[in-house]
Amino acid sequence: MNPLAIAGGALLALGLLILIVTMLRRPAKSPEHLTVAALQRRLAEENAPAPDETAERLVAPEMEHASAQQRES
Repeated sequence: MNPLAIAGGALLALGLLILIVTMLRRPAKSPEHLTVAALQRRLAEENAPAPDETAERLVAPEMEHASAQQRES
């Protein structure tokens, strides 16, 4: 067999072996890794008003903002 073909086959086998080893040693999913869906769910939970918060409002919802103008009755 040609020495060049033997060297090429050995190099190919070594490359495939390294690829397999790196794929098997890949770290598992990190618990700190967040997906977009998890972030959206967390934001929705944070922005949702608590049940007791909606029952006890001191001001009308339209007057919550500082820029809201008071109506003349």
